[in-house]
Amino acid sequence: MFSPRHILYLSLAAAACAALTLLLRKRSLSFWINLLLGVGIVSETVKVFSYIIANEETLGGYLPKTDLPFHLCSIQLIFFAILKFSSNEKLKRLIMAFMIPSCLVGGAAALLIPTASSLAMPAISIQYFSYHAAIIAFAIHLMTSGRIDWTVKDYLHSLYMLGFLAFAAIYLNSICYELLSLSEAGAEFAGRVNFMYVVDPPVSGLPFLNEDHGWLVYIVHYAATAVTAVTLCYLPVLLKKKKKASGEE
Repeated sequence: MFSPRHILYLSLAAAACAALTLLLRKRSLSFWINLLLGVGIVSETVKVFSYIIANEETLGGYLPKTDLPFHLCSIQLIFFAILKFSSNEKLKRLIMAFMIPSCLVGGAAALLIPTASSLAMPAISIQYFSYHAAIIAFAIHLMTSGRIDWTVKDYLHSLYMLGFLAFAAIYLNSICYELLSLSEAGAEFAGRVNFMYVVDPPVSGLPFLNEDHGWLVYIVHYAATAVTAVTLCYLPVLLKKKKKASGEE
């Protein structure tokens, strides 16, 4: 973390995010959705083929289960597909409300705390940092474009959805762990099944988000960090609501 290579990719990602935010600030929401869906498809394609080729000797043509798109950032590709093809406006609003904190904070955290594999191969590094820069730019657009009047209800729905996904990840990690443990080839990957990082932190030695006092303390700190991050993203909305309530009194 923060090696010369990491700092280089981080700087390029920050520049790309700033460029997307500024140059495309006046483009329509549908343009952004089409763009991010395309970026996501290309990104996932590069990731799939790169990891399969890298693990060909041990897994053949299989993608390691640890690299399935069930992390908070990679699952955004599913959300972009729903935004593109669904006609359910209520569902689309729910998803976009959740994408504000998950893309902004999740994407920034992924860039600042990259996995070891994301820096191991040039193709994966470019895919990883480009994709996360793009989803951060999309979140900034949702927050600043003014096209959607976000409400306190959207804030609460974001918290509910984050809680649901984190809880579901516990089950998913457990299922993958058991399946991987059944095979000798998969045993080396079993300890890395950690979607949503509800098993343990992404890297060791982090302040606050660590397992120095056991998993339960870690998951409480994890939840507190997540709630704080979502709250900060929606702080302007919450302050606006409070100001309006004070005026009505």
